Amino acid sequence: MKATDSAMPVSQALPRERGLLLRNLAEFQTELARVAAGFVPGMSAWLVRIGWPREIFADFRMVQDLRTRHRELGVMPGEIHLSQAAPARALIEVLCAAPTPAAAFAGITLHVKPRLAVWIEGLLHEARGIYDLPTVPLLEANIELLRRQTAWAREQMPAVGAVDSGFETCLEAALANLGSELARPDRRHVDQVRAGRRIGRLPLLDGVVPDGFALRATLPPRPSDDSPYAARERYYAFNFLQEVQAADSCGAILFEAPDMPWDFYFDAARHMWDETRHSKFGELKLNALGLKVTDVTLSTTAYRLRQTLAPHDRYAALTTQEADAFPGKHQGLKEALENHDAVGAMTWSYDIADETQHVRYGQKWLPALIKAADDPRSPEQVRADAENWRAAVLLATYRPVAVEPASR
Repeated sequence: MKATDSAMPVSQALPRERGLLLRNLAEFQTELARVAAGFVPGMSAWLVRIGWPREIFADFRMVQDLRTRHRELGVMPGEIHLSQAAPARALIEVLCAAPTPAAAFAGITLHVKPRLAVWIEGLLHEARGIYDLPTVPLLEANIELLRRQTAWAREQMPAVGAVDSGFETCLEAALANLGSELARPDRRHVDQVRAGRRIGRLPLLDGVVPDGFALRATLPPRPSDDSPYAARERYYAFNFLQEVQAADSCGAILFEAPDMPWDFYFDAARHMWDETRHSKFGELKLNALGLKVTDVTLSTTAYRLRQTLAPHDRYAALTTQEADAFPGKHQGLKEALENHDAVGAMTWSYDIADETQHVRYGQKWLPALIKAADDPRSPEQVRADAENWRAAVLLATYRPVAVEPASR
């Protein structure tokens, strides 16, 4: 410890003081990432639409490490993440009220994150030498992550578009209190949020069709079983591309969900990123077939219909749909192998691995979501209701009745 540190108040030198700062940072970054997830369905720039979920999951991985460290310093996280208790609540509300998703993207990545990196640098400079050495690499990694994300966002801004200067002025005013909010050791007493959240312009009731794509209301007719494999593999590629809607629904759930154990948000962020990867699988397969991604159409129908449901019913609809899809996935893998389609086989194999994990997420978190929402129904009843909704609403609206005839 430096000689000048001998005059430091004892309370400021204790591990718990450091732990409280790390807890505040973890809770703020959690809420910031949830707001980002809520705006993902509104991003019209394709590379941001499928790229931002990866960055959001990286945020949650960072928070996971921060939570481990503040627990080691004696500041235990509560059983439930209380969103209303997170620092800088006014700043979060300003972001949720962004006039456009583009403004929210710029606000989060080009304004809030650089300011947050500066504040974390201050924490790093105040490190207690060898006493708090385990915290140092976490803070350094956090700064590096935030700066990399800001650089990535700057590269995307020409495609994202202009941002209203009035919003940026309002945001900068709210940012003035970020440091003092993060440094507050006390924690406000708040009630647990039990209903789906509504803040500012979030949640988004419909997604946007990314720039360069044409809109399609329904899926194309499925090729018949005796169609040439070329017709079926193109259909499969199209279907994988549509999984961007599943990512959008995960993002909406991540923002809207009531107060839950923190691990739920981590798993929901991973689920969202996986679905954008699956959409990218479709893009890669289309490229292998000599097609550009914008040569096919995209739909927002499934996302829009799921948005009519409460978060726990929506989660049930999403995860039961994934559970029911495995026979078709294994058939697709079999066809790819039989036709020596290496790209298709890899696509199906990794999709099956990911979706298996997503079904586990559903089994783990649906009961907790139902409990958090104070819904008297059992998990079995909620799943049954979700399956009925999918048949009566989603499939009836989204899937065409006709089957594409075999090419002769």
